[in-house]
Amino acid sequence: MTAQVTVLLHAMFKEAAGKGEIAQAIGSSNFTVGDLLGMLARRYGKDFQTILDPKTGMVSADTLVMLNGQSIRKSDIQLKDKDVIMISIPIGGG
Repeated sequence: MTAQVTVLLHAMFKEAAGKGEIAQAIGSSNFTVGDLLGMLARRYGKDFQTILDPKTGMVSADTLVMLNGQSIRKSDIQLKDKDVIMISIPIGGG
């Protein structure tokens, strides 16, 4: 049985992909958030290419990535079956 994650897209990421939700199979147990974000960048280009900071390999401060409801910055977190990843932009208030 293949493991699968759900990717929820908001803002410019939803526009770039042309949809708000992606069901993505993850082949190996070593599949990380960085692997997923790299795959999305290759598939959809544009705004997805700015999610990971090329210098640090971490999620850019200009992007909000949540894994199962928790904000994350590290890209080496391993994904597992039924994980939910949300990609958006941070919302500030004042």
